[in-house]
Amino acid sequence: MRSLIERFYAGSPLKRILTVVVLLLLISAVSTIYSFYNLVAQLKVFNESGPYTEIGFENIPDQHGYANVDEPLKNALAGWKTLSELSQKLVQEKRGGKPSSLSAEVASHDQEIINAVRSFGSLDWKYLLLFASPQLDPLDSVYAESYRKIRFVARFLAVYQRRFKELYPDENSSFIFAAQVRLARLNDLTSPFLIGKMITVAMDGIALKGLVGLFNDGLLSAAEAAECIELLNSSLALDKPMRIAMEDEFIFFKHAYGRFYSQAPLAMWILEKYYGEPFAQYQKMIRETFENPEFKLEMNFSTTNPIIMIAFPNFRRASFQHKEKATQKSIMLATLAHRLGREVSSLDLWSGQPLKSVQQGDKLVFYSVGPNKVDDSASGDDILLPDAQDI
Repeated sequence: MRSLIERFYAGSPLKRILTVVVLLLLISAVSTIYSFYNLVAQLKVFNESGPYTEIGFENIPDQHGYANVDEPLKNALAGWKTLSELSQKLVQEKRGGKPSSLSAEVASHDQEIINAVRSFGSLDWKYLLLFASPQLDPLDSVYAESYRKIRFVARFLAVYQRRFKELYPDENSSFIFAAQVRLARLNDLTSPFLIGKMITVAMDGIALKGLVGLFNDGLLSAAEAAECIELLNSSLALDKPMRIAMEDEFIFFKHAYGRFYSQAPLAMWILEKYYGEPFAQYQKMIRETFENPEFKLEMNFSTTNPIIMIAFPNFRRASFQHKEKATQKSIMLATLAHRLGREVSSLDLWSGQPLKSVQQGDKLVFYSVGPNKVDDSASGDDILLPDAQDI
């Protein structure tokens, strides 16, 4: 070490300056490479984060400090727990183009299932306010409920409603659809970020497909149709706007960005200096995506911060799917009302005008003009009721 120091001072001043500059550049390069390596590692950890812990809907009131729970709520949550356990056991997921079905074991659980669905589906809307405490930390590993479990129950209820009609053709099955509507709204309240909203959209789609299948096969009575109209109205009225999910997702982005900055500050500083402040870019992309139909979302490494490219969700697609499902609920509402000879105001969310209709054989088909807002007579991009077979 001493000899190296002696050699350093033995050189000319210019040589010493060049040596120091080279060493500083080398240290800077190594630090930069290490920082970017650490950033990539953090991104990988972030994308593969888990496992998550679920509180369980049945445990949320207790966690929120409600020591005394009303009997109807207690029964409804017990019903939810039963459904979540049985759905995992009895649902056979769709494979090879075949829709979801129930295993043969379901026959031994019919009465238990019916009682559980009645308890959960009859839950008064006022009790849902007990669950309206959003997840404050988007990077928390604790969720209100397992998304996989929720999807299973949603699919289970849709398939079971048909079985109920086969077992009891003269009985009113709308309580099963009521349970589906409440489950979707419950998930909406407890899952503030975009992934939770998209699970809710998927659940609405599953419930609607089941209802459309029963309607197409003539299995819905007039009384059931009337009750389903009210439930569809409630579903539309209580549906959390996509704009709120977008704003919550921005909170998620800021939390994630802060985590990356704390773990790889040099790399993040360099990216900010090159690409500019990311939060304004993120909000501009959200605003343009939703408010400007002509906006072309182009992302490339020459103009867009790589963190935004990785973290920015496809809001346009998410918004379309949400709007499509809401439109299909309006179409189903109009279809059921027409069957009962009722006059209802069913709005086309795309045009802001009443839904269109066309006679097809002996049926009056309601439809939306779709994203292009051009009436294609129930063809092209016009939105119709979903395929009832794909549950």
